[in-house]
Amino acid sequence: MRDFPIFRILDSPKHPKVDAHVYPLMNFSVVADDHLLGVTHVIRGKDHIANTRRQRYIYDHFGWTVPVYRHYGRMGIEGVVLSTSQMRLGINDGTYTGWDDIRLGTLRALARRGISADAVKNAMLAIGIGDTDISFSWDNLYAENKKIVDPLANRYFFVPDPVPATIEGAPHHTAHAMLHPSDVARGSRTLLFEGSVLLPQADIRPEVTMVRLKDLFNVRIAWDNDTPAFSYAGDALADARAAKAHIIQWLPAQSCIPCTILTQEGIIRGMCEPGVPSELGKVIQFERVSFAKIDAVDATGVRAYFTHR
Repeated sequence: MRDFPIFRILDSPKHPKVDAHVYPLMNFSVVADDHLLGVTHVIRGKDHIANTRRQRYIYDHFGWTVPVYRHYGRMGIEGVVLSTSQMRLGINDGTYTGWDDIRLGTLRALARRGISADAVKNAMLAIGIGDTDISFSWDNLYAENKKIVDPLANRYFFVPDPVPATIEGAPHHTAHAMLHPSDVARGSRTLLFEGSVLLPQADIRPEVTMVRLKDLFNVRIAWDNDTPAFSYAGDALADARAAKAHIIQWLPAQSCIPCTILTQEGIIRGMCEPGVPSELGKVIQFERVSFAKIDAVDATGVRAYFTHR
C-alpha cells in the first residue's frame, strides 16, 4: 500500500497511443473509469484483493462512493482443456473438431453433450462465491443435469460390442418396453423376438449361467469350454431373481441399427433400437449404459454424445 504508483512520467520513448508525458496506470484508470461509468459492483478474482485496497484509497481521497467489491477464488476443473490458446491450437491442427469438441471445457461442448444451461446455472449457484480456491465437481453438475433430463428422456436399448445369440426352445415373443418408466402415457416400444438376439459381450462370461432379457424372458447359458449355448428358461421374473440373474438389454438381430457413442475417453460402438433416430437432437437414456444426446443420423447409423450416467 505504501507509495504505490498511479501515474507514469515518460519523455522518451513517447506513449504509443497518446501524445502525453504523464498518463495514469491501472489502479487510477480503473477508479476513474468505474466512477465516471457509475459502476456499483465489482466482481473479480481474489488476486486483485491488494488492488482493491489501493483503489479504495483513491476513492476516499476524491470523496467518491466506493463500489461493492466481491472476490472469488480460482476454480479448477479436471479432465478438460480450459486454456483458450491451447484450444485454438488444437482446433487449427485438427486435434479438436471445433469449440464444441466434448474434450474441451467450453459451454458449447457441454451443450453438445446434452448438459442443459439450467444445470450449469444450478451447479454454479450451489458452489457460490467465495475467496478460496475450489475444485469443480463434475458429479455435482451431472446430478443437477439428471434432475432435468431424467423426467424427459425416453428409454431405449443400446448393445455395446454385440454378440449374436440364438435362443434354443424360445417361442416368438413381442416385448413391450415402456418409453419412460414413470410416464405410462408415453406408450411403449415394440421389440419382436424371432429366435435370435444381440447381447452385450461384457455380460456373456463363463461365470454367467443365467440372464434375464429385460421385458422379455430368462435365458440359460451353458458353456462348452469358452463357447456359450443359449436356451429358453421361462418367462417368470421370480425365477431370474431367485437365480440372482442380471437383467440385461438386448436387441432383435433382425431389426437394429449401428450406433456409436462418443465419450471424452473414446468411442463405444454397438447397435440400438430402430426408434432412436426419431430422437435426433434430444437427450435419451440408453438403459444400463448412460444418458446420451442424439447428434446425427445418416445412412451409416446413429451418432450420439455421452452425457453422463
